[in-house]
Amino acid sequence: MIHKTKQAVFSPTSSVTNSPRQSLDNESISSINTTTSTTKSIFGRWTPFRSSSSTTSSPSSSRRPSKQHSAPTISTASRPSASFAARQSQLSRPNSIISPLPGFQETLLAQMEQLNVSNTNDPKSKVLKNLKRQSIRQSLVSQNKGDEYDWDFWAGTMCDIQTFHRVDKDLIKHVSFGIPPSIRGMVWQILAKSKDETLADKYMALLREQSPYDKMIQRDLARTFPGHTYFKERDGQGQEGLYNVVRAYSLYDSGVGYCQGLAFIVGPLLLNMPDEDAFCVLVQLMNKYDLRGHFTPEMDGLLLRLYQFDALVSEHLPHVSRHLERLGISSNIYASQWFMTLFAYKFPLNLVFRIYDVIFTQGINAIFKFAISLLKRNQTTILGLDFEHLLNFLKNGLFEEYKDDDRRFVSDACELEIPAKRLTQLEKEHKAQLQKELANANLLDELQKSNIELKKQLKELETKTDTLKQEHQHVNGQLDETLHELSAVTDEGSSLKTIVTSLQTAVDGLPEKIENGSKDQFEELCQENATLIGKNSSLEDDLQKAESILIDMKIRYAQSENEKEELQRKLYELKKLMSF
Repeated sequence: MIHKTKQAVFSPTSSVTNSPRQSLDNESISSINTTTSTTKSIFGRWTPFRSSSSTTSSPSSSRRPSKQHSAPTISTASRPSASFAARQSQLSRPNSIISPLPGFQETLLAQMEQLNVSNTNDPKSKVLKNLKRQSIRQSLVSQNKGDEYDWDFWAGTMCDIQTFHRVDKDLIKHVSFGIPPSIRGMVWQILAKSKDETLADKYMALLREQSPYDKMIQRDLARTFPGHTYFKERDGQGQEGLYNVVRAYSLYDSGVGYCQGLAFIVGPLLLNMPDEDAFCVLVQLMNKYDLRGHFTPEMDGLLLRLYQFDALVSEHLPHVSRHLERLGISSNIYASQWFMTLFAYKFPLNLVFRIYDVIFTQGINAIFKFAISLLKRNQTTILGLDFEHLLNFLKNGLFEEYKDDDRRFVSDACELEIPAKRLTQLEKEHKAQLQKELANANLLDELQKSNIELKKQLKELETKTDTLKQEHQHVNGQLDETLHELSAVTDEGSSLKTIVTSLQTAVDGLPEKIENGSKDQFEELCQENATLIGKNSSLEDDLQKAESILIDMKIRYAQSENEKEELQRKLYELKKLMSF
């Protein structure tokens, strides 16, 4: 699986190996310090050339005070482009590292710009325009005689950029041979159709905004092309351009944000054009050339291309495919960095430029041709290496066969036939596989949830079982105690039965013993009782007589009381009479 952490694809200690052949980028670096000729804008924004009228970055495009050296100030001629003056008033850009053209060629290209933006509706203008094109074309061809490039073709094409809208065999043939370095950036922009004044203005506006990825971008700048003269200087022109373009894109496309791989895509662009043009081309690469899927959080585009690449390797190089599979080396270990950086992560830049040439002409699927060509060229070496050495070779040594022969590299890649229908079929298979994996993932998720629930239930049952076991042990303990107590009670009951039996025997013999022992005393008591009964009868008679006397006394007392009351009444009456 591809790791979701996109930063993990790139190692901060990596370096880019430069070809022994003097490449365009090193020549261009030298030209910054040595040239005294004027570099100018060609085709409006479609150009790798910039005026040297100002060599310090404007505040809006600078991340911090720059330490880069200023080039000599050189006066510039007036431009035929109507937008040139307005753009120069907004921007103060350092010179492009592209080698400046000779004065005559600069003038001719300026005239070509005027031809391409002039009105073509007037028939007379068309005739004059065609005549002037022919004159410019002849001048370019004559001045570049002896050059290895077909300037007759390129001059004719540049005089009429509409021909770039038709990618025919002739264009593919000349691109395969190589785009002249002096116009490479311009050709890339034309092929990508990246001219967009609105987007360029948007870029300028984005440079004034704050990005949440600023610290990450600044941290990774030194890790991007650390061995390249243009990019290795801290706060230098190269790092400044990388920072500006990558930072602006992180704000432009919030769905992608920032990934270190973006800087490796931008680097070759900055070596051939100014940063605002590089930004516009980057937007086209991400959208028109479908590179955006390599940098989204899901990396769906990268996963698709790795799936297609595995299938293509299996078809074109079955022995290599089986060898890699046997060693357990999957494509995401070594090929993900190829596709995410368009081979710029480790490959010499002269090869990277040629890869860009073909991609801009034939589309992003050309990366499969280059990847398979590399494996095919090194097939014998690959089949003879073990895991550790093969992994190192795939990451660092695969390009050695081509580093001095970029034309052979492109030729071998272009000879491969990879039908678009096959890629479409593989894309459908990949989507079906993803859907199946998604369904399996959903099923697995449901099973995991069910498993979690069952585990929870099992845990509850185990808890209940443990509780029951403890209760069972407790009951067993109580039962043992009860049995012990029962045994003790049984023993005690046996003892009590013995005692009861003995007591019962004693009780049964007690009446007879008592009767025998108290017979005489009983007779005495009976006689005494009879005597007492007689006395009691006599006393009862006396009591009865006394009660009769008492009753009689009470009657007499009542009579006397009545007589007393009668006498008192009579006394009262006498006293009353006497008082009168």
